[in-house]
Amino acid sequence: MSCTCCGEKLNSGMIHKKDPATGQKYKSCPHCTEANGSVHVYHPYPANYGQTPARVTARNPHGNQSYCIDCRALKKGVQSSAYTRGTLCNSLV
Repeated sequence: MSCTCCGEKLNSGMIHKKDPATGQKYKSCPHCTEANGSVHVYHPYPANYGQTPARVTARNPHGNQSYCIDCRALKKGVQSSAYTRGTLCNSLV
């Protein structure tokens, strides 16, 4: 399924955007996006994400986590509620 705003896959967690007013960087969380349903949900980056050597790859050289901190703390199968505090795709560039 694709985002109704940008057309990218909803399960992609490495999409980066900026707030046009402040320049703050944002990254989408696939778990928050899944809970929202049709539009990517973003959180400030890197503040709301972590890094780990286990996730280092050529496409992810810093080892950025896919899920936001709140979603990583959830037990498996629990739906995210952090998406309500996120920023939607259509308000970022």
